[in-house]
Amino acid sequence: MEISTISTKILRNKITYVLILLIGIIVKIILLPVEKADYVTFLSPWMDFIKAHGYEHALKYDFYDYTPSYIYFLVLITKIGINPLFCIKFISIFFEYLAGFFVGKIAHLKYKSDIVILASIAIVPLLPSVLLNASYLSQCDSIYSALIIGSIYYLLIKKQFTATLFLGFAFAFKMQTVFILPLYFILMLRKEIKWHYFTLIPLVYIISIIPAWFYGRPFIDLLSIYLMQSGKYKFLTLNFPNAYIFINNAYYESVKIAGIILTTILTLLVGFILKSRKYVFDINTIIRISFLCSIVIPFILPGMHERYMFLGDILGVLYFLIIRKNILLPLGILSVSLYSYVRLSKFNDILPMYPAFLIYSLVIIFTCYDLITALKKSIND
Repeated sequence: MEISTISTKILRNKITYVLILLIGIIVKIILLPVEKADYVTFLSPWMDFIKAHGYEHALKYDFYDYTPSYIYFLVLITKIGINPLFCIKFISIFFEYLAGFFVGKIAHLKYKSDIVILASIAIVPLLPSVLLNASYLSQCDSIYSALIIGSIYYLLIKKQFTATLFLGFAFAFKMQTVFILPLYFILMLRKEIKWHYFTLIPLVYIISIIPAWFYGRPFIDLLSIYLMQSGKYKFLTLNFPNAYIFINNAYYESVKIAGIILTTILTLLVGFILKSRKYVFDINTIIRISFLCSIVIPFILPGMHERYMFLGDILGVLYFLIIRKNILLPLGILSVSLYSYVRLSKFNDILPMYPAFLIYSLVIIFTCYDLITALKKSIND
């Protein structure tokens, strides 16, 4: 193919992705005024409380059940006084594009082409679950997800300190950061991450709660926020089609403990199997395991909500970009996420969980098969 033809093709691709990027921005602008449950029931009352109690001085009260890291954003938004709904959405939307950027940077490591960065920035924020999460529902799962994907990028370029630091930032915002921890456990066992770097995770969290502690909230309260969160909604699953849709919620306490133990045992078992140096851990392997962690852990952990596949949706895009096959696997995960969100609406009573559970299960099975096949091939090669 002549150089001029290649250049024309690249230019056309760039124009296409720029148009997709612009469409995404326009759609998000249209959705900005939409107020839904999370904003009306939680975020708006929290900001009213912050304003009524002296802005940062309100941090001493336990009116919120998020970590202080996100509440600092709300304090700032309240003090600025500009449309709070828009500001909340702008923050989450910024991290959507940051997630897309890091997806592109990881793909760039393999393809050495800037077009993949533009494509990722254009496509990731337009994923159905991503679009619904912030632009429609005012949620903030893009923050921890972007930080996790950034952490994976720094892992791949051998910057262990920065990788674990980003993981610490992610954990300071959302407990769902634990979905990716099995990957880091495996890499620690393989001595590809120094164990003492993991002290950064609790250290970052402790630093993040210091302002709230300074303004008067008890230190123990701040340390136990995630423990309090985990016990707030006593449901084995909330519109999430994992293994617990078949179990009566009356067994919540005992099944919850069993689920946590099962997840821990599975993580340990897989970790000690994959610690062997006979397995080659290249970019393909890392992305395969990342995607698998993000979909398996929510499947076997109790207490999952409909939006907890958010990280898996984005890593599904990365999986396809890197592996370049099995597009049905990320599409399957995206369909499960969208189905879960739809069940939040008036269709909740008429849409059964079983179809999504079946698709979800099949995606996990075939993703596991893909990983096992690749690991066996790496031994033979």
